[in-house]
Amino acid sequence: MTAGERFDGVRTFLHQRPTVGPGAAAKAVAEDASALVRAEIALAKAELQSALAKKAAGAGMLVGAAVAGWLGLQGVLITVGFVLSAVGLPGWAAAAIVSGALLLVTALLALLGKRRMEAKVSLETTKQSVERDVALTKSRLPGRGRRAAS
Repeated sequence: MTAGERFDGVRTFLHQRPTVGPGAAAKAVAEDASALVRAEIALAKAELQSALAKKAAGAGMLVGAAVAGWLGLQGVLITVGFVLSAVGLPGWAAAAIVSGALLLVTALLALLGKRRMEAKVSLETTKQSVERDVALTKSRLPGRGRRAAS
């Protein structure tokens, strides 16, 4: 086994590339930077997808509130009709109970949907990750670590 083959085995084991000379080092830095940027973009994408899923759930609740509100209004109108016709207490009382229940569901869904829609979309995890990466990169640059230490 040659020294080069042995070095390739160690490199593969440690997931590192050989850096012989400034050209290879620059290439390795560029590849690492590219991989880091891709990873940060993937993180931001995942955070946005999660936040948008919550927004979609809030929108669905608002749609549910609108449907329940429409049904509640129909119930109120039916109740008014029963009251005006005065056919008997059980008819309009039953309609009033159904209408009240529908309006209660409407209010609950509207409040829950509003709360979900008010939640801010945040990329805080991505921001913190990028800040850590920048700090780590700065600390490993030649001359930067010495200035920070003094």
